[in-house]
Amino acid sequence: MRQRREPASFEALKAEAFIRGESTLSVVCDRPFDEVALQLEGSIAANDLAILQVHDFGRLLQAKGMAPEQNCRVYEVCNPRLAAQLIDIDPGLAHVLPCRISMHDRGGVTTVTTPMPSALMTEFSHAANVARLARTFEAGLQRVLRGLR
Repeated sequence: MRQRREPASFEALKAEAFIRGESTLSVVCDRPFDEVALQLEGSIAANDLAILQVHDFGRLLQAKGMAPEQNCRVYEVCNPRLAAQLIDIDPGLAHVLPCRISMHDRGGVTTVTTPMPSALMTEFSHAANVARLARTFEAGLQRVLRGLR
């Protein structure tokens, strides 16, 4: 039988509200999921990114007769100008585009996470300008997440 872990309290995470891991950026919030989602969507737009698609896993699973214990949503986002430049440099990068921002809640804590483009894209392409463009896009994602604090 699988042991269920207790969710981390917001107090335990508050000191690290913006977390930069080796390959991810995360923000934890003590606000309701839907409130954070609205703020995230506004922050995405304010930072010149486009939302291409939203995958609401809670609704998807409910439609399939399952009852998820928490909300989970994934936003596919893109900076069209940077995406065009990346594909022009290395069309093979299309499989890591658009970038994804996920959010989920558990125990009253909403977490928003995204892979760092500088880690992800340079893993698949060694073209010189890819790292520079990935860092530019990553800076935009950092602004988006910092806007949630």
